[in-house]
Amino acid sequence: MLFLKLAALFWLAQSLPEGPGKAVTERMCKPCHGLENVVREKRTKDLWAEIVDDMVSRGAQGTDTEIDQVIDYLVANFSANAARTVNVNKAEASELTATLGLSAADADAIVHYRAEKGAFKSIQDLMKVPGIDVKKIESVQNRIAF
Repeated sequence: MLFLKLAALFWLAQSLPEGPGKAVTERMCKPCHGLENVVREKRTKDLWAEIVDDMVSRGAQGTDTEIDQVIDYLVANFSANAARTVNVNKAEASELTATLGLSAADADAIVHYRAEKGAFKSIQDLMKVPGIDVKKIESVQNRIAF
């Protein structure tokens, strides 16, 4: 049953949304299920991680970094929060984590910085938060509102 659910992860490669991790997702997943089925169920990051871990245990090949890229890609495009935007000037840390997939530390840093320095006006302002994962912010910037 789980294997059938795994087969339902993707549709044709040309239909996968553009974004960071698309190519590695296609490479790691295509050999087993051809990317021909539409993803119907939205999953949390933890559930996507479970599924990808299961795929790896069944033979999917990739480095730890590539596996993380696949999980991030799936979360960004096929989770309950995939299409949601979040206002970084109003959101609590937990919403930033759940909606954008930021680490708890990054989300806390954003909220703390905002409380000290005031509202963010742009992505460039957000990138000034010390210690945050700038690449992660860049990968979800189309879902960030100010």
